[in-house]
Amino acid sequence: MKRIILITLIFLNFAYGFAQYNDNQIRNFDMTSLNLDQLKFGVKVSPSISWVNVTHNDAFAGGATLKIGVGLTANYEMNEILQVISGINYNSIGGYMADRRSLGDVKYKDYFKTNYQIVEVPLGLRIKTPTVNKYNYYLQGGVTSGFILSANEKMYSASSGKVYNNIDTLKDLTNPSIVGYFAGVGLSYSITERFKIFAEVNYKNALTSISNGENYMIDSNHAYSSPIYIIPANMEFSFGLEF
Repeated sequence: MKRIILITLIFLNFAYGFAQYNDNQIRNFDMTSLNLDQLKFGVKVSPSISWVNVTHNDAFAGGATLKIGVGLTANYEMNEILQVISGINYNSIGGYMADRRSLGDVKYKDYFKTNYQIVEVPLGLRIKTPTVNKYNYYLQGGVTSGFILSANEKMYSASSGKVYNNIDTLKDLTNPSIVGYFAGVGLSYSITERFKIFAEVNYKNALTSISNGENYMIDSNHAYSSPIYIIPANMEFSFGLEF
């Protein structure tokens, strides 16, 4: 809860700073120049295909997994074709990996699963087409900041397929935050003048490692010979309502 409050304060602080930025100088912002009708909010649900990229001499990435997230969106229309987009998302990310534990011990399956719960704040730009027959299409992209809420590794029994061991990796093995980027396409349909439904596909990739790689060398469950770098990525499919 404290992290969620912190994220909200950071977002509000950014909005306050953006409102006062004009002609490359910090000055008082004239609230009359802000058209609140151009500020739109929304809600969305986002199933995704998620995986991890691994850089290490004793571990490597496995397959992808299905995840899901939810979010609140905020869009400000600069003009007919350009929007500033932001919001706050709660996502589940991760994927399959393998190392000497999973490959060298017959009691485990070949791969184990990494799981992360993350609160994410995106900031980007959207370029959209004019509305034709209540439809418009758009391209978008930008950067994201993520704050990790939970992290674990689940190892599966080779005989039963059930979870054999569940290791909490949040405290010592996971960085508290990551930075990444996103790029995607979407479309929206105007139900009324106020309400729109939308669907979009976004590719997301971290720019920083989600793992605290040095600590994997001294952790008793891993004892890797060198730091490990885990870079999460996902293909996200979002559906939502804007109002």
